[in-house]
Amino acid sequence: MIEGFLGIIDKMRIEVYPNEEYKESEAISTIFVQVNPESYTINHEVEFCEGQAMGASNQNLKFNKIKGEEVSFDFIFDSSGILPPAKIEDGKVEKIPLLDSLVDVLKPAIANPFEEAATIEEEITQFKDLLLGYNGDTHETRYLQLLWGAYELKCRLVSMNIEYKLFRRDGRPIRAKAICKFKGTQSYKEMQAEQNQQSPDVTHKKVVKQQDKFTLLAEQTYKQNSYYVDVAKANKLLSFRELETGQNLFFPPIK
Repeated sequence: MIEGFLGIIDKMRIEVYPNEEYKESEAISTIFVQVNPESYTINHEVEFCEGQAMGASNQNLKFNKIKGEEVSFDFIFDSSGILPPAKIEDGKVEKIPLLDSLVDVLKPAIANPFEEAATIEEEITQFKDLLLGYNGDTHETRYLQLLWGAYELKCRLVSMNIEYKLFRRDGRPIRAKAICKFKGTQSYKEMQAEQNQQSPDVTHKKVVKQQDKFTLLAEQTYKQNSYYVDVAKANKLLSFRELETGQNLFFPPIK
């Protein structure tokens, strides 16, 4: 009620995580954008294997997979004093404190018109480092979660193009637009739970239990006992006669 009266709106936020588990306690940062996007584009794509018989005038499309959701956003960076600043908070933060929001709303109105605007170079670098940050331990870029209104997407950054639009007298930028494309991502565990696929033509992951036999696991997966050698090679097993309890085994799709 108070926030609506003061003209304070909820800002789109980007949560930054180190890995695919998305544990709230491990969140690195929460980015509150400077200006909510005017629009965004979501792309859904189905991939087919195309086959066409000789002499035929059309194709027989065989379903291959549904690709991850893709979404594009344009983010504005402006240090001219016209717009309230963006916010980057440590950890997971769902909302900017009311007092901070009020200061941000008033700040453009009380900016000194005779003071030269600060450059946005530092803000752009920090934004880019968080979204594209490389983890030397996992050899991965960051995992992200986009949140705005009812929209929510766990994703990775696919591309970022920065367009600089306004400059100070010394040539340093004070306004820019970052055009970002994100692609939805799911952990293997989430995909298995969602799809619940039991077919032998998809990859399965199994955790070895006590007394499990490798040949029986392969037979249960493929409904026949002739693929266990291929599975052993796929898992780089030197010996499949003695399995370790808790060991992860992958059963690749049958070609």
